[in-house]
Amino acid sequence: MDLTIQTLKKGDSVFTLALNGEINSQTHQLLEDELKKLINDQTKAVFLDMSRISYISSIGVKTVLSAKKVLKEKNANFAMVNLQPGVKKVFDVLKLLPIFEIFDEMPEADKYIDQIIKEEMNKQAA
Repeated sequence: MDLTIQTLKKGDSVFTLALNGEINSQTHQLLEDELKKLINDQTKAVFLDMSRISYISSIGVKTVLSAKKVLKEKNANFAMVNLQPGVKKVFDVLKLLPIFEIFDEMPEADKYIDQIIKEEMNKQAA
């Protein structure tokens, strides 16, 4: 199965990637390339909407971990939303769930995104 990515921008520096398909050895590079395009010194947050991801392989997990690491180095936020049971199980088995911000639904993540944008606007106004 392929991977499709729809990138949604909120504010100037917050992105949600709506993913559809599988993140595996044949598709991980597509996700990695999209993340590289988005992540820079102005990026404040990246969210992966995983509601339509049916499978993630070890290389897919590595891609997600790498994105989290790069964003942390830039003092930016990273979170996953709507993890499907099979995908969540992979992160759980690897004991990686505790290191991620995970939201069950997009409205919950939107509140978090709005807070990030509000904090950024307050910093710029000061």
